[in-house]
This record gives sequence, C-alpha cells and structure tokens, in this order.
Amino acid sequence: MIDDSAIRLRFKTLDPVLDERGRRRFAAAEALAAGHGGVTAVSRATGIARSTINRGLAELRDETVLALPPGLPAPW
Repeated sequence: MIDDSAIRLRFKTLDPVLDERGRRRFAAAEALAAGHGGVTAVSRATGIARSTINRGLAELRDETVLALPPGLPAPW
C-alpha cells in the first residue's frame, strides 16, 4: 500500500519553492519510488495530472540515458 499522506506532506513542504518543471520531476521521482501504482497515488496525493507525471518520468528517463557513459545500457 502506498502512503498518500507521506507523499502529500513532502509535496506540501516543497511546493512553495518548486517551479513547474520541479513539481513535475518531484512527482515523477515519487511515482518511481512508489513502484506499481505510483503515478496514480502521486496524482491523488498532489493533484498533479497523471499526464504531467508521465511527462516528468519521460524527462527523468531521457536525462538518465544522456548521463550514462557510452555503451552502458539503461537500467530499465
């Protein structure tokens, strides 16, 4: 079971200092950490649209791939 209240608390704490990209990436990181059902749980806890969280996940994946040394496969 994913603890929505913990996600909500972290989001409320950081939200005042995050811009749109920061909120999107925070939500994506929380969804990754939560595992299966994470996108839905984070959307429910923060009010951020699932499509926005999915866009953040894509951004994180793209940056991770770009940061990998040449020839090293992506971790997923």
